[in-house]
Amino acid sequence: MWTKFLKFKFALIAIFVLCSCQTKPKKWTSDNLIISDQATLNFADKLSEDQVAEDINFLIFALSNGYGGRQYVPGDSFSQAITALKGISKPATVAEFHDRIDESLFIIPDNHMTAYYMGNVSKKRRSQNELDIGHVGANNIKDTKKNWETRIDRVGKKKVLYISITEFPDSDNDVWAGFIASASALKEKADAIVIDLRGNSGGDDTKGMELAELLFGHPFEHPIIKQYRSQTPETLALAVTKIKVGMINKKKQKVEIPPYLVKEFENTEEQYKLALSGQLPPEYIRTGKGGGKRSDPITGFKKPIYILMDRVCASSCEFTIAAFEWNEHVKKVGENTNGTFHFSNVGMAVLPNSKIKVNIPTQYSEYYDHRFIERIGLTPDIKVSAGDDAYEVTKKILNGH
Repeated sequence: MWTKFLKFKFALIAIFVLCSCQTKPKKWTSDNLIISDQATLNFADKLSEDQVAEDINFLIFALSNGYGGRQYVPGDSFSQAITALKGISKPATVAEFHDRIDESLFIIPDNHMTAYYMGNVSKKRRSQNELDIGHVGANNIKDTKKNWETRIDRVGKKKVLYISITEFPDSDNDVWAGFIASASALKEKADAIVIDLRGNSGGDDTKGMELAELLFGHPFEHPIIKQYRSQTPETLALAVTKIKVGMINKKKQKVEIPPYLVKEFENTEEQYKLALSGQLPPEYIRTGKGGGKRSDPITGFKKPIYILMDRVCASSCEFTIAAFEWNEHVKKVGENTNGTFHFSNVGMAVLPNSKIKVNIPTQYSEYYDHRFIERIGLTPDIKVSAGDDAYEVTKKILNGH
């Protein structure tokens, strides 16, 4: 009897010790989402089961409280993605762990929602993206070291203002010096305008909006009628981390941090403090007027405008094209754009153990007619066959062929 009692007692002790040694889920706060200034961002090699669990719980916390699209993604895709993330539990290499995370996030129809490891996305997402590579010719910019170019091209007897924008750096960046002034001056000489946005994967669409206003001839109305911007402390913490990661990388590369980035960081950090103290509503909704306001018959450009677009065109590139929706002189030429559209203003979560970076949008945009084009893209008015060049097709149209 005494022997049985001792065995039972030791069994209870073993169970108690085993339970007490298991890691309890950490209670995260918004402060945890802000990466340290001293962070190295070096990836780990392998992760234990506890490290996997901690990273997954951290990511779910960030998504559940900071993701701007959590209430607006179609169907139950958000809850499905969370369930898939919870199913990731086994020890793994960081590469394996990353693929499982990114594949889980791919359930959500949000092309900005992406996990990165060594600059790469998961095999599943990569295989999908490879199907979407543009096939309607390369951007025709002459100086590939620049992000924009304006020039007059001769097309038959016509003078065509060719405007190329290969990417959208921050609007305060010095690379934009002279852009709008040049487009404004040259448009007076032009019989038509071609805006080449092929290969442009996005950035800051401010200059795209300024170009649209210039050609409309007055402030225009964007077809996005509402923008739902999350302003929770967690959302603003993700925004702070996105900027800090950029600054840390510049320091690592021994590149001077530009003033506009320092200013952006200071402004975002101030917004975080306001959210943390309850001085910001958890969501800000910007509402547009809706309805199409046509170009001004006097100050607007009244001749043909062709926008060249391809499957690489994403995010701010697509927002720029959409800005011309109610300009009666515009025709879109090429193929469907990327469909990285409805979810924007990306923040970032850096997972504590693996150091995997996850882009998390903080804002959702709603079309005036409620269309949803994520992963579909904007549709061209003039579809160009794969292998043909959209600019050459446009030249034939201008020549009356």
